[in-house]
Amino acid sequence: MYMYMSAIVITMYGATNMDLEILQKLDKMELTEAREAANNLIDVKKTKKVVHNRLIYDLDKANSSREVSRIMWQVYMSGSGYGTIGSTWKKHYNSV
Repeated sequence: MYMYMSAIVITMYGATNMDLEILQKLDKMELTEAREAANNLIDVKKTKKVVHNRLIYDLDKANSSREVSRIMWQVYMSGSGYGTIGSTWKKHYNSV
């Protein structure tokens, strides 16, 4: 059910299915490979420079591929309009 719902969300917001496939595999990759894949998923044109730099910093500080996956799912959900207003995660990036 979750994968099906995610595919609908991806389609609605114009992201490719390849992005979803990569997101689903991030936690199973080696840490350096997960960081590199996550960096490639970030759309530089749609992301403020300051926020982009903070994301890169947070990804570099992540101590496991699971943490990289968590960060990128948060980015995905927020970018798709499913972020929680006033959440600690949003405040973290809004304060930069």
